[in-house]
Amino acid sequence: MKSSKRYGYKVQLNHLKNNDISYFIVYQVGGKNTYQKVGRKSEGITEKKCIELRNQILSEQRHGIDLSQKSFKHLTFNKLAERYFASLELNSKKRYEQQYEKHIKDSFGDVVIARLDDTLIDELRALKTSEGYSQASIKQYVSLCVRVINFGIKRGIIAYSPFRDIKRFKINNTRLRYLNNDEISTLQNDVKDDVILNLFVKIALGTGARAVSVLSIQKKDINIENKSITIKDFKRKNTYVGYLGDEDFEVIAEHIKRFGANGYVVSLDGAAIKYQKVYLALTDIFKQFNKDLNKDDRANRVVIHTLRHTFASHLAIGGVSIQEIQKLMNHKDIKQTMKYAKLMPNSGRKFVQELYKR
Repeated sequence: MKSSKRYGYKVQLNHLKNNDISYFIVYQVGGKNTYQKVGRKSEGITEKKCIELRNQILSEQRHGIDLSQKSFKHLTFNKLAERYFASLELNSKKRYEQQYEKHIKDSFGDVVIARLDDTLIDELRALKTSEGYSQASIKQYVSLCVRVINFGIKRGIIAYSPFRDIKRFKINNTRLRYLNNDEISTLQNDVKDDVILNLFVKIALGTGARAVSVLSIQKKDINIENKSITIKDFKRKNTYVGYLGDEDFEVIAEHIKRFGANGYVVSLDGAAIKYQKVYLALTDIFKQFNKDLNKDDRANRVVIHTLRHTFASHLAIGGVSIQEIQKLMNHKDIKQTMKYAKLMPNSGRKFVQELYKR
């Protein structure tokens, strides 16, 4: 093996006969050098990825994670989870640790990896179902268990997954619920005295932008002359142009007059507003639309994302073409937009009504 020209002994390269390269990293455990295979160049591994992995492992060592406990026969799920959380960025780490502590740790955290099996996942599901958690939430807990195991395999800590045939819940994520005109009026009336919520609802209903996109709009994204808004799509990692009705646009334009170019539109003074603040306030207002619904009825529950569906649905009802709706929603594939086609006035309803009439 040869040392990396860029990273020295820390990354070792083994040039194979088929012109592929096998990468290893070197670090110390208990004062002795440990060589860990990372993968091959043909698998997408690079020297940069190797050094990033090595840095993560060294960070875990500094945080006191036991790197010597490698025996598959004695390593507990808790220990492996500790290493997984130590490798995450701060925001993700906090969220997943809380989820683990509340829903997984007491179920089988102390069980050694070698004794885990699918029945424990089934028991976790049954327990959380009995506690009233939705299938979508339970799916997240199971997915976290799988991520911890996959992390262990990727790092070479364990050899294989003890979970063999996890049957995942098939969650119906289709949200087609949209607000009718009376509900829109009710919502607008409920938020009219709250500057933040009023601005958020105006932009969300007027552009169909996702919540995080609405909150990221800055004064420099507002084109006063064309009465348009440049919207950042964090899902597709691009930008697109949205529009507002004249009355709402004038409200926005007046509101941001005193802001600097980088001031955030949905704010009191240009300072960014956290999503959680808007989420909690609107979730409380949405309760009036969700009466008598089952907890896991995702399709009919009004949530913040319902505002996006409301925008697209009313466009379809108004006869706007699917191609135009796709553009205004910034959908990558028109198949995403086709679910609104059934709401269009030319959906065939009038032909059915006239069918067989003489």
